[in-house]
Amino acid sequence: MLAIATVLFMVPSAPVPPADRTQKHRRPLGQRIALISLSVVVAFVVPMVVATTISGPVAAFATLMGVIAGFSGSMRSGWSRTIRVIPFMGVLGATAAFAGYGWGWVMVMGAVGLVAGCGYPYGYLAALVYAGFVPTMVHSATSGRNAILIGCFAIAGGIIGVTFAHRLGAARVTPAPPRRPGGVVLPAIVGLCLLGGGAAIAIATSLPHGYWIPLTLIAIVPPLTMGDTGRGRQRLTGTVGALLIVIPVSLIPLPIWTFYVLGFLLFIPAFAVYRRSYGYYAFFESAAVVMLVSAGHNVLETGEARAAAAAIAIALLVVTVAVVTWILKRLPEARVPAPLIDA
Repeated sequence: MLAIATVLFMVPSAPVPPADRTQKHRRPLGQRIALISLSVVVAFVVPMVVATTISGPVAAFATLMGVIAGFSGSMRSGWSRTIRVIPFMGVLGATAAFAGYGWGWVMVMGAVGLVAGCGYPYGYLAALVYAGFVPTMVHSATSGRNAILIGCFAIAGGIIGVTFAHRLGAARVTPAPPRRPGGVVLPAIVGLCLLGGGAAIAIATSLPHGYWIPLTLIAIVPPLTMGDTGRGRQRLTGTVGALLIVIPVSLIPLPIWTFYVLGFLLFIPAFAVYRRSYGYYAFFESAAVVMLVSAGHNVLETGEARAAAAAIAIALLVVTVAVVTWILKRLPEARVPAPLIDA
């Protein structure tokens, strides 16, 4: 896996720095697509094939979620902060695999929200929240050794994701919100209620593919809580649009390998348009993840479960924000970072 990250780092970066984006320095479209395609193959296809060969599909999905967590965290919090969070991804992956999909998993997801909230005033919220991608898709390991192995694959995926984001021009660090008194406690409580509560609803209701509830929250919370409500809306619109396109695929009898091919191909336009349109990125990225998760399953069933989970996640988010706002209005001189209220 480290060799894969090294090869990926050696691949020429696809985008051109903003100061050099002139007609003279702009790469041809075909060259940009070729570079991004090569990066996607090295960052996604090869690691998943290696993980599947060594430890099966569970390790492959841990690797995939590690790559996505490392990439997304680097783009939002900066690659320097995200690389410090990578060991946390490994701990989450191993712990969730050892605990299994049950109330132990709920505690893991609650811990993710709690720690991410504590990291909010220091600019680590996105990196820590996106680390929660890893335990959402990990299920029971057959032994403690396999659980540790899954954690190692998640760490390897995180390193690859950070390297990929760095090659695409991610900032070293992004500006942290202003530090204010009380700026740690409230985000920690909100994170605990959202991710822990969403996971608890999934287990209590036995909803098929219930892990999509915290997965949806992880996807939409960082843009909202960081004051970027526009990106939050684009994320929701892109996800819904992807479901509307992907669900009809279930009507076509396709072999399992087709879902994997389509899933990886959809990552190419996703990263090609990331800096130009976050809505289109969310659309292609959501469609790619649904395709990969749906391989070997009924896509219609998976899509319906994703839609139901998204509705529950949004409802939980609205209720949580409403309650927090109601409490803040009744506390004298309550101080909390403004973006949390604006969300």
